[in-house]
Amino acid sequence: NRSYTSQPGTQSQMRLAILGLGKLGAPLAAVYAHAGHDVVGVDLNPEVIAAINSPDPSFEEPGLAEMIVDNRERITATDDGVQATRDCEASFIIVPTPSLPNGAFSADLVVQAAQSIGRGLRERDDYHLVVLCSTVMPGTTGGELQAELESVSGKRCGPDFGLCYSPEFIALGS
Repeated sequence: NRSYTSQPGTQSQMRLAILGLGKLGAPLAAVYAHAGHDVVGVDLNPEVIAAINSPDPSFEEPGLAEMIVDNRERITATDDGVQATRDCEASFIIVPTPSLPNGAFSADLVVQAAQSIGRGLRERDDYHLVVLCSTVMPGTTGGELQAELESVSGKRCGPDFGLCYSPEFIALGS
């Protein structure tokens, strides 16, 4: 098992869970692995998990497959968000939030990811950071997401876990 304590003059590396390995999550996972962090990618699609774990992954995003291969020792994928949360210091939610007919965004997959994270948080004794990267309506992070995390985990935002919103806006190839 790798030690995460920093040495003088070096940056401490973290173990990160990325929930959602789509067009935004997979590149985010690869970039964090490339930066030296251990990354556990989580997705419900077995084909995406197999692609990330493959010795010869294939993705539409230019350079993504190469970055995954170059950082193979620091990136894996699974469908178990509970275990990933237990094993990591921070969890990033970057799942689809499709537009609804009324112009709002569906938070259904965000809530589903929060349930997995909440079950993992319930089994942790230390602090954990949850970062929402998916596009959501104002108030979702401190409202529906926080309430779900607290309800499922039995813990409180602030003293037991951190919660923040850091939206990702990228275009293919950038």
